[in-house]
Amino acid sequence: MINSEKDKRHPLLNRSNLRDITIIVALISSLVYNLDVVRFLLSFLLLSFGCFFHYVTKGVLIRNVVLCKDGTYSVVRHPYYMANYLIDSAFCLLSGNVYLLLVYPFLFYWSYGPTIRKEESVLAEIYGEEFLRYSLDVPQIFPDAFSIKNWRAIINGFSKHRITANEISRFARFWATAFFITFIHAVKEDYFARLNLVSLKTDYSSLTLLLLVVVLMTISFVVRSKKKTPDTE
Repeated sequence: MINSEKDKRHPLLNRSNLRDITIIVALISSLVYNLDVVRFLLSFLLLSFGCFFHYVTKGVLIRNVVLCKDGTYSVVRHPYYMANYLIDSAFCLLSGNVYLLLVYPFLFYWSYGPTIRKEESVLAEIYGEEFLRYSLDVPQIFPDAFSIKNWRAIINGFSKHRITANEISRFARFWATAFFITFIHAVKEDYFARLNLVSLKTDYSSLTLLLLVVVLMTISFVVRSKKKTPDTE
């Protein structure tokens, strides 16, 4: 992956703000739509996979030095973006809003498409035939029947020394967001239960979720404040 200068023209919806918009819509949707156990479990499974791929890819990437083809890069050409897709899809699913989940793939390609084309154009210019062969062998964002066979090699070239404080801070925010969306669902359900006199007991699960959100956001803030080098990935 190559760092490039930011385009002077920024479309209304872009890679930088897609997640923020997705989270805002997910939070609002959680006030209106219900969440069942299956979607709850699937959303946290997607979030776990997304964070895992994000973490491993960070430890494999050697930025602007070589053409990364090992580890997660042997499964897809843009494992970071695949991880982002999984994480954002988890928020969509957790919101309970099926319409948000269905429209997100289109928003994703709308936002990431220009960045991917620009990055691959730069890579093709730098690495030429090597990148061409790589792009023909490995799919762009999602694995196919052939590239998925490389899953056993996804940690090849991994080094924990490449994991930055910003990455840990980011993971804490991801999980804090997921727990906060769940918290909204829990508070909403408890409110309607009380209106219907179904339950008059104190719901400690809501308090636990809120505590998790506070702890994770505090960890994110503390870790981020200690980072020494900027990380724009």
